[in-house]
Amino acid sequence: MDKLWVDEIRTSPRFSIILCTYNRCNLVLSALASLRRQTLAYHQFEVIVIDNGSTDGTLSAVRTYVSAGLQSGRKSEETWQVQCLAEPQNGLAHARHTGLLAAAGEIAVFLDDDTLADPYFLERLLQAYDETGADAIGGRVELRWEAPRPHWLTDDLLDMLGYFAPAPHRAQLQEDTSFSSSSFSVRIEALRSIGYFSPFLSKRLHVPTSIEVQDLCHRLSKAGYKLWYEPGAVVAHRAPAARLHRAYFVGRAYWRGRSEELAQYAIKLQNGDTSHQSYTGILRTILPELREIGYLALLHRPLLWLASRSTNERLEAAMAQARSWGRLQQQLQFLEHVPVEVTTPAVLLVRSPEPDATADLLAHALGLQDVSCTQVAADIPIPWLWRHRSYQGQAMGIVHFYRPGALPLTYRQRQRLWFCLWLARCWGMRIVATDTGGWWQSTRNLRFLSRRTFERNLLSMSDIVLAFTRQPEQLYPDKQLHRRIRCLPHPGFRGYYAQPVTRIDAHRQLGLPEEASFVYLCLAYTHTERELIQLIEAFAEVKKREKSTPAQLVLAGSPIDKKGPARFLKLAALNSSVHLCLAAPGQAEMPLYIGAADALVLPHFARQTAGTLETALIALSYGRVVVAPSLPHFNGMLPPNATMLYDPASRASLVEALLKVQTLNYSLNKKEADRLDAESGWGQYAHRLRKIYKQLLSS
Repeated sequence: MDKLWVDEIRTSPRFSIILCTYNRCNLVLSALASLRRQTLAYHQFEVIVIDNGSTDGTLSAVRTYVSAGLQSGRKSEETWQVQCLAEPQNGLAHARHTGLLAAAGEIAVFLDDDTLADPYFLERLLQAYDETGADAIGGRVELRWEAPRPHWLTDDLLDMLGYFAPAPHRAQLQEDTSFSSSSFSVRIEALRSIGYFSPFLSKRLHVPTSIEVQDLCHRLSKAGYKLWYEPGAVVAHRAPAARLHRAYFVGRAYWRGRSEELAQYAIKLQNGDTSHQSYTGILRTILPELREIGYLALLHRPLLWLASRSTNERLEAAMAQARSWGRLQQQLQFLEHVPVEVTTPAVLLVRSPEPDATADLLAHALGLQDVSCTQVAADIPIPWLWRHRSYQGQAMGIVHFYRPGALPLTYRQRQRLWFCLWLARCWGMRIVATDTGGWWQSTRNLRFLSRRTFERNLLSMSDIVLAFTRQPEQLYPDKQLHRRIRCLPHPGFRGYYAQPVTRIDAHRQLGLPEEASFVYLCLAYTHTERELIQLIEAFAEVKKREKSTPAQLVLAGSPIDKKGPARFLKLAALNSSVHLCLAAPGQAEMPLYIGAADALVLPHFARQTAGTLETALIALSYGRVVVAPSLPHFNGMLPPNATMLYDPASRASLVEALLKVQTLNYSLNKKEADRLDAESGWGQYAHRLRKIYKQLLSS
């Protein structure tokens, strides 16, 4: 029983110490030796060493050292737990993520490879967690001088060597204070909830920016977690002779300036602020830096030299200039390219300039998913392409066309778009298109042939085609396109529009007779004249066969393909049960028409690409039934208990559907209402889309 108990507790240590190293064989072995001397019982902690691509034999040396300590004959509780892992992708964040994936403990402790832990370090840290209930704790970091301390090195500069002691006793950290990157600890559950470390804020080869711990503390505090300082948990950070020169501090100030700009960039991404993506926004931040650098270089520093001020004062002025120069350099780099290590997809959403509820909902939902989404109307800005071009073979940006057939393009605009798409391909962009269907697929008018051709050609060249259908093989005859199609469910609209107007008020406002027992609604602005004429004729037959039923037909808007639909207007005028409202309803007017209607009718002919789900789901979201054609855009996409399908090749089938739909008893229950909720539905859709974006960028 004792052995089983020991094995069980050894699998669940309190601490997982993550020690990342790169080409520091001797230093990391010293750090391991200090951890081996801890007074805390070995079953309470594990050590995970991550070699981040060393070329000096670090990984082999660490494994040899660890295996030498695992001598046979020792009791299990006298054997420490150590893992040695390799992470080839350079960057401290990547190495720490690898360690976190392997961690079995409750709390992750991060130490630099040039630190030496006090023997009581883990014991005091555990005591602080148990007594405070903290979510994250940073310990005291002292300096171990490897050369005499220079006379000009004042206490306010010691933090640049790793020194950290914000208080003389245990205290909760203020929001403007962050841990030392040399020694800090966080509960792994808290880390998971806020999203781990940001790769482009952390230290990596040739780019020694290091502000990820400040960013981490900011996100932890923002999420409501408690951060504490424990002075009894002490580590010593080496201060080698090579760092005790003024040039080192000036260089650190330069990279601190660059790190600060990267941190601001990350915060703006999280808040959905796109000002950092425009040339004007970047130029506004560059000008103050130029003024600051000019003042320091041309006035302040010369005056300090002439006044023979202390070495420390002159060093601080040089560091201030280097810090400003670092910020300026990073801002200039933003002009030339987005940060390569940004993990959130950067998407250029190309949409129609006309009002489009689905495009608005999609853009909003993507923003909530931390996707950097820039919307443009029927255009592709070349500066955006340039700044998001691929870097060393890694794709950085996605051009997403939403409803390409809806773009009202002239010949010159189409040629410009094709040129920009060619540039996007040359610069390593990924192309995504969303095919929702649309009225341009239903008309025979040659005036709209260019829309259909543009959409077809764009779909054929896209890396991914997003479609709302369960029958892609019928919708897209090109077999080569099938493997690039991703079929997703269309989100609902409940909550996006206001609640429908009451039936009595809606009938009164639209001038419908009081005795109207059943009202059909057709959103005429989404259909062609031929389709509407077919509906009016089918409705006339319904009136003949059901003379006792005072059914009414409301046509909202006018056919999209004709400027003066004379025949349509004449037929509608001859039937007193047909009510015309030629103005297309917007978001404010839609509740009136939904409130008046019992069923939404989608009249289409037998064209495989005809139809769109949007209007059907608007009706379903507010408890109205739908009459829809049996076409690929609708088959299997609508609930059977609320839908009456008809054969689009037969007008008689449409007549039967109009009659039978009056017998459907559809009531929107809570489960269906939740499924059609706009906020949650579009949020789930954007979450799936974000995964597709990331897979596309990594392929």
